[in-house]
Amino acid sequence: MRIRRLRIHNYRSIRDLEMECLPLVTLLGPNNHGKSNLLAALEFCLSTSAKPVEQDFFVNRGEGDNDFWVEITFHELTEQEKNTFKKYVQSDGTVCIRKTARIQNGGIEVFYNGYVEQPDVEWLNSDKAGDYTSRESVNQTPLKDFVPSSGRLTKAHIEEAQQKYIEKHREELTFSRVLEEGPLLGQKNVGGGVLPDFYLIPAVRDLTDEIKVKTTTTFGRLLNRAVREMAERDPRFNEARQQLEEVVQALNFRGDKEQENNQLADLERSIEKELRTWGVKVDIEVKPPELERLFELGTDVHLNDGVKTTADRKGHGLQRAMMFALLRAWAKTLREERSSRDQEGPAPRKQSDSVIFAMEEPELFLHPHAQRRLAMTLREIAETPGHQVFICTHSTHFVDLEHYKEVAIITKDSPEKGSCVRQCVKELFEGDDTDERKKRFHMAQWINPDRGEMFFAKRVVFVEGETEKVVLPYLAKKLGVFDPDISIIDCGSKHNLPLYIAIAKAFEIPYLVIHDEDPLPDSIREGLNEDKKKAMERTLALNDTIKNLVETPLGRVEMLSPDFETVSGVSKSKKKGKALAALDHFEAMDQSEIPARLRKVVNAAFNVQGSKE
Repeated sequence: MRIRRLRIHNYRSIRDLEMECLPLVTLLGPNNHGKSNLLAALEFCLSTSAKPVEQDFFVNRGEGDNDFWVEITFHELTEQEKNTFKKYVQSDGTVCIRKTARIQNGGIEVFYNGYVEQPDVEWLNSDKAGDYTSRESVNQTPLKDFVPSSGRLTKAHIEEAQQKYIEKHREELTFSRVLEEGPLLGQKNVGGGVLPDFYLIPAVRDLTDEIKVKTTTTFGRLLNRAVREMAERDPRFNEARQQLEEVVQALNFRGDKEQENNQLADLERSIEKELRTWGVKVDIEVKPPELERLFELGTDVHLNDGVKTTADRKGHGLQRAMMFALLRAWAKTLREERSSRDQEGPAPRKQSDSVIFAMEEPELFLHPHAQRRLAMTLREIAETPGHQVFICTHSTHFVDLEHYKEVAIITKDSPEKGSCVRQCVKELFEGDDTDERKKRFHMAQWINPDRGEMFFAKRVVFVEGETEKVVLPYLAKKLGVFDPDISIIDCGSKHNLPLYIAIAKAFEIPYLVIHDEDPLPDSIREGLNEDKKKAMERTLALNDTIKNLVETPLGRVEMLSPDFETVSGVSKSKKKGKALAALDHFEAMDQSEIPARLRKVVNAAFNVQGSKE
């Protein structure tokens, strides 16, 4: 069970937001624009412990609009989950639930509802089942053949009859998708207890409490779940559980004859004698404890970095690394086969085995190499069936442009409009040469591993190669126009520029494209072989392709004729690298000596004037 779609209404900074969700969702955007609120909305919907307060309602909501709600559409359901949510499974295999908080009667009421596919016939409507519990009313419908022939009819009988009729006549019926009036799964708050486990790892600065082994902390819940799953697979644990149950049963057993050596029975008799004037009988019953709680009550995690102490006495970096080490260990465990606990068949109602993780700023306290390792771990967890990961980050180590569909940019242009999302979940590389374009785009990762930086930028500048990426910011500093919020992206070649333009347009990122004209010189046209000539013609034809792709005011183009080296005065015959040769060329140059055309290009790259903010 994974989240396919998320909708949020009137929650904190969010007026209305809808987004598509992949197994790994990467939330990006400026501070205080709503990323954490989106994760908090997930926690509200998936956790019955999240208690809303009046400050959680969107301040600029309409008059009389006293609801906020979070709606989640799940897909990839297991057989157990299909059975638990049988009433709510749509024809496309999804389940959609909504959790609502409503201000009324001086307080806040919270309730779950689910969407059902309701037949367009009243007597098959589950919300109307109570109207047909009399023999007279049900006999006027075809349901009479699906209810018990005698005895009192209940609402449950009618609902079961409705389901049987629908299953038998589905092809003949028409359906409408509606939000049920009654509570999810029939009882208030029951629905929340069967949804996937949700673990939120906040961007807390003080991790001392968060790292403790308690069921109220994320680390404690993670550790206890890991231990519980381990224990279920360990025959020694099950044997100990059975032995404990046998001991408790022996203590609770009372035969016809007074038992010897049963101190509980002796204690009962002693108490009864003291209360004989009251005429009462005393029974002391021992209930076996949950063995899993032993780990919660008696477990400490010690770390020895030369000094052995509990984890909460170490530095924040090591504490957070410990938390994520547990996630990595979990990821390794997920490679093993699931236990055979589901072989007996799905239960009527059971909590989902699916797990959803949400993490704020996973990069905190981690050096770059540790961030890369953690990013790989999170992807491994997300790729495991029944698991999903949401992160909000400011680090490029957690953003892979190859997986652009995972990215959701959260922005807030105004308090009245609220937080909005920009994402692209469609395929951008379509056409006859789709595979070749994808290959070039993926290979560009090795040329520019930091290209994911474009999602964080106020504005991006797409260039053909390394020389422009190095020289443009260098000259901008000389000219005093450098802006650190603008990213220069080395696209690997002129042929890759259309791919990056498509990404920028999809996410509405303001951009400038700088490329060479690359004309075919008449002087050497005759000396070219046919393949070389066609390659140069294709490169030249890209000029029109790029011009037609770029749409103002979001995008702009600067074409250098005939190429960057000629415009900048850098020799192409230097033996050292082109980028280094270009820096050598400009190092001793006064800003007044910078060629006018190159100066214009630098200003176009770093001046925000004329670009979309």
